[in-house]
Amino acid sequence: MKVLFTSDNHFGHHNIIGYCNRPFKDVAEMNAVMIERWNATVSPEDVVYHLGDFSLCSFALSKYILGSLNGTKILIRGNHDSNPAKMLEMGFKEVHESLALGGWYLIHRPTAVPKGCRSLTAHVHEKWGRRGNIINVGVDRWNFYPVTLAQLKNCSEDKP
Repeated sequence: MKVLFTSDNHFGHHNIIGYCNRPFKDVAEMNAVMIERWNATVSPEDVVYHLGDFSLCSFALSKYILGSLNGTKILIRGNHDSNPAKMLEMGFKEVHESLALGGWYLIHRPTAVPKGCRSLTAHVHEKWGRRGNIINVGVDRWNFYPVTLAQLKNCSEDKP
């Protein structure tokens, strides 16, 4: 069993392709590639911590996409995620606002990281990968794949 991290898929969100300069011609291609890369990396027995902004499509389509992804999915809610009950109904095993995990603080927004914490975070998309003890797990920085903690620890520092 592996533990992996990801965020900011924005499944179904057409405008994110332009906002983040994603290399997809349309939402259908984006969704298909992200599903394919997730399932190529994550086995059914793995655990994936998703640090928010899973999708911006209908509940039914979001539930279908989540169900097609391998692994046990645990959500750290982002600003585009619905209320916790809806996210559980969608198929996430657990839903948190933030979570302490093995000496790391998991939260969607890097601006909410307590001072001095080692943190895995999201929300900034392609803007930066690592700033000190804060590492961005977003798909835009990791070629649209979920990643392990070992991969994240090798992320080099970005200068502001």
